[in-house]
Amino acid sequence: MKVLILGIDALEYNLVEEWDLKNLKQKEYGKIKVPITKNLKEPATEIVWPCFITGEEPEKMGYVNTILYRQPFKWFFENIYTNINSKQGDIHPETILDKRTKKRELLDILSSFFKKVGFSYHPTRSNIKAPTIFNYNNKKIAHFHIPVYDKNVFPDYRKDLVDVISKKTSIPNFTKSVKKSFYNRCNELTEYLKNNKDWDLVMMYWFCLDGIQHAFFKNKLKIMDFYMLFNEFIGKLKKILPRDVFLLIISDHGQKYGIHTNHGFYSSNINLDMKKDNITDFKKIIEKKLEE
Repeated sequence: MKVLILGIDALEYNLVEEWDLKNLKQKEYGKIKVPITKNLKEPATEIVWPCFITGEEPEKMGYVNTILYRQPFKWFFENIYTNINSKQGDIHPETILDKRTKKRELLDILSSFFKKVGFSYHPTRSNIKAPTIFNYNNKKIAHFHIPVYDKNVFPDYRKDLVDVISKKTSIPNFTKSVKKSFYNRCNELTEYLKNNKDWDLVMMYWFCLDGIQHAFFKNKLKIMDFYMLFNEFIGKLKKILPRDVFLLIISDHGQKYGIHTNHGFYSSNINLDMKKDNITDFKKIIEKKLEE
């Protein structure tokens, strides 16, 4: 059986239900548990997606923080600095404008310095220690923009978020940029599926719902617009898929008022009879479907 995975960052279960998005609500769908490490207050993209593709919790997946530190300062950073840093808030760009303290600003300057001199770095594929769903020599597999696993996953939208919230850039320009990224990835996936009939596993990842919900957490109509775009795209996508495809839609967390919720979303076009409802359970399900 072929397996197609659509990884949609920040797809919120409650909004899918509220707006009754039929193409996102497949034969089976619901909330799933996602890993939250002790130093983080909410699910993090750089941790949850590697846990999904490995089927392991962060400790066994390979790392537990979104920023990693090199020796000989690793112990200090992970046990002292990270604990201080995690207590300062600033989870989202909107908090930069009205809640940032002098201590927070100093820590940000230090973080930038540590990265510049090479003390700290963002995790990459080499930091993922457990086998992933992509580690099959006898299967034809394609993956696009998977966080940490692939390079160049995100445009520089963190800065764009701060700029649109602080009104340094206009709302139409920001929205246009995010929509462009959305359509680029939709077209990339569609073209691949049209031009490649012989595949076993394909996964595509989109970041744009996360950015839109952070930027416009007070504007539900703007958020709805992007949810509708996904619902429409998936409806069109289903028309070009062969019948023997397991279509899994998955998110690493949802969002409410611009804050990551502690649950993800899943939707399957076949009955899975999920028991534990944990995002790490899907690796075994995917492997089983690949062998059918």
